[in-house]
Formats: sequence, C-alpha cells, structure tokens
Amino acid sequence: MIESLPLLLALAAIGAAAFFAWRAMQAQALAGGAELIKSERDRALADLKVLREENTRLTAELAATQAQKAERSESEEARFVAIAAKALEASQASFMALANETFEKHKVAATGGMKEVLTPAQEALSKLAVSVEALEKARLQDKSAINEQVKQIVDAVGTTNKTTTQLLSALRASPKMRGRWGEQTLRNVLELSGLSAHVDFKEQFSTTDGEGSRLRPDVVINLPGGRCIVVDSKVALSGYLDAVEATDDATRELHLKKHLAELKSHVKNLASKEYQKHVPDTAEFVVLFVPGENFLAAAAERDPNLFDDAFSQKVILTTPTTMVALAKSIAYGWRQEDSAKNTQKIAELGREMHNRMAIMVDKMTKVGESIEKSVKSYNELVGSVESRVLPQARKFKELGAGDAGIDVAAPAQIESAPRQLPTPEQLELMPPPPQLPPKRAR
Repeated sequence: MIESLPLLLALAAIGAAAFFAWRAMQAQALAGGAELIKSERDRALADLKVLREENTRLTAELAATQAQKAERSESEEARFVAIAAKALEASQASFMALANETFEKHKVAATGGMKEVLTPAQEALSKLAVSVEALEKARLQDKSAINEQVKQIVDAVGTTNKTTTQLLSALRASPKMRGRWGEQTLRNVLELSGLSAHVDFKEQFSTTDGEGSRLRPDVVINLPGGRCIVVDSKVALSGYLDAVEATDDATRELHLKKHLAELKSHVKNLASKEYQKHVPDTAEFVVLFVPGENFLAAAAERDPNLFDDAFSQKVILTTPTTMVALAKSIAYGWRQEDSAKNTQKIAELGREMHNRMAIMVDKMTKVGESIEKSVKSYNELVGSVESRVLPQARKFKELGAGDAGIDVAAPAQIESAPRQLPTPEQLELMPPPPQLPPKRAR
C-alpha cells in the first residue's frame, strides 16, 4: 500500500490539474475575459507546482520511510499512510474550496461585463433586424409591382403583335387597304409639317387627261404664286414583306429584286399620267410618296440609279422624312407670301394715309386763311366804328340825351393771328436730302 501512495498522489495531482483546466475553459467561455482567465490559469499552475513539490517531498519521505521499513512496524506504516492520505485530502479540499470561491467571483464579474458589452450589440442587432424586415417588405412590394408591370408589358406586346399581324395580313391581301394606309400616312406628314387640309393642300383632286380619262392624284399642294405640286402615294409592299419573312439569303434577295421592280413600275405608271400637263399651274414634276424609309432604302440598295431614273421621268421619290422637309419648305414659302402681302397692304395704307393727310392739311390751311380774313374784316369794322360811330354816340351824352352812368366803350381789336402750319420738311415727313461726302484735300 505504501508503494501505491506515489501513484495516488500523481493521479490526484493530474485530476486537480485537469479540473482546474476545465474550470478555466468554462470561465473563458462564459466570461470572454482572456486576461482574467490567464491570471487564474497562472495561479492554478502555481498551486499545481506547489502540489508537485509537495508530492516530490512526500515521495522522498516515502523512500526514506521504505528504507527504514525494516525497522518500523506495520502499525506505524498504517498510521503514516493514514496521516499522509489525510493531509493530502485536507490540502485538496482546501484548494478546491479556494478555487471554487475564486471562479465564482470571476464568473459573476465576467457575466456583468459581458452584459455591458453585449447590450449595445443586441440593440444594434435589433435595429438591423427592423431595417432588414422593412427592406424585405419593400422588396416584396417592389417585386409585386414589377411583376404587375411586366405582365402589363407582356399583354401590351401581345396586343401589339396581334394588331401588327392583322395589319400585315390586311396590307398583304388588299391593295385598296395599302392605298388607304399610304394616303393616311401622307396626310399625317403634311399636317405634322404645318399644312392644313382644304387650305394648303387638296385631297383626291379630280381632273381628266386629253382623252377624257379621269385622273385623281392623292394630294395637290398649293404653292405661293398660284402654283401647285402633285403628290401621289404608292405602296410597294408585297415583295418587301416576302423578303422579311424569307429564311435564306437567296430567297430574300429574290424578293427584294421583286420589290424593286414593283417600285419602278409605280414610277413608270405615275410618269405616264403626265399630271403636269393636265393639272393647271402644276410644277414640272410630280412627287411619289413611299410611306416607309425602309421600303425605299431596300430598293435603292439594289439599284443605286433608282433616284436618277425616276428624276429623268420627272418623278421625285420621297419618304416621310424627306416629305416633311419639302412640306416645311412650302409652309415657310406661304409664311413669306403672307409677309409680302402684309407688307404690300402696309405700303398701300401708308400711301392712302399720306394722301388723306395732304387733303386735311390743305383744308386746314384754307380754314386758317378764312379765319385770318375774318379777323382782318373784324379789325376793319372795329376801326370804322371807333372813327365814325362812337364819336357821334358820345355827343348824345354831351347833349344830355343819354344816361349819365353809361359810357359807350370802344370794342377791342383782335391782335392774334391763326398759327401757320409747318412745312413737310419741318414736320420731318420728308426724308432729309442726301449729304455728299466731304471732298478730300489734294
């Protein structure tokens, strides 16, 4: 039994060390204070070192005791083992109580410190959770609104595709429908450019050729000066639509050449009508309106001389863009024509005003002369009265025939004369005479 005492002491020391290490890890996990745990660990290691030294001392004493075991009796050995075990148990109990008390104090302090540290973090996390919840709610609302808008866009695109398909089918199947579409596009372009129907242009103007056949151009645009321009809308669409729906380049090129041939046929047909001969005061050319930039561009790419060939037949090819430029030029010409007419009216009004002012001044002069003659006659009458009538009247008073308090006063003459009208040069109605430049000294 004495031989197993060192082993028991070693196991006790190892258990104490493991217990203190476990308590240190537990305190570190609860408190999170590295410095406090480190100090406690150092203290525990110091106590473990003391126990190891005590164990070494006891082992040495045990070895000395074993050397003297021959001299000792069994009762003394049992007593020694009991005393040693008792001392070891007492030291372990004291150490455990002290360690528990120390760890409890640090646990309470660490728990309070962690609350102080974690409280701001918990508040920040609560605010973050509220913000995240609000963002999630807004995201769901935006997602719902976006889904609704996407649905509306899809419905609108579907409706547009359906309408476009119906329009293409109608344009492809009915030449009359194509003609109406071209005429309406031409009307929209002219009104967009500032021209007014039935004023600046006439639609479906009817006339006849030399053989009595009826001619009806789509639009006749009035020009300043009594002239006009004939515009006819032509829609070459079937070949172009077939080219768009073609699946290979060879077929597409074939349909585009067909589209070019259709457009050339329209040019030739329009030139053969000779509107410039049968429509009064028309220009020397007619305008062929193609209601689409891409229609004319596709044909021009296949034949670069398309415009020159059309112009040689006195036909000008236009699209909505070029037609807007032409119509705006005509509208500007009408504004200039109106300005010229207003200027002419102003000149006529000025001329009439000048004549009326001349007549008025002449009559005013005659009135002034009449007033001057009247003043002169009045003054002569006053002079005659003063020299011939009043002396005789005063003699009545001297002879006692008149009232004593009444005197016959002499009438006053008029000294003021009518104001003469200034000459036109004085009124600055006439322009000043031109001044010759001063001669240079030689």
